[in-house]
Amino acid sequence: MQQATQRRVGRPRDPQVQARDEHIYQLIAAGHSSRSEIAAASGHDRDAVYLSCKRLERQGRIRKCLGPQGSAVWALNDGTPCP
Repeated sequence: MQQATQRRVGRPRDPQVQARDEHIYQLIAAGHSSRSEIAAASGHDRDAVYLSCKRLERQGRIRKCLGPQGSAVWALNDGTPCP
């Protein structure tokens, strides 16, 4: 039986977007967890941060957690507890 390969839809990501996603991943790894913290540390607006986080989540690199005040925060998807 032959397995079908999953076709990638759309065009490849722009290198600037890939760099932004990687930078945001590094900020999350460094301990910045909320969208506002990441936006302040990266210089990007909150919407761009959210889009990058959703892409990183779909890739399985980060996960969404419930923060201390009940808001959403982001953490690495490496088995460590949520912040």
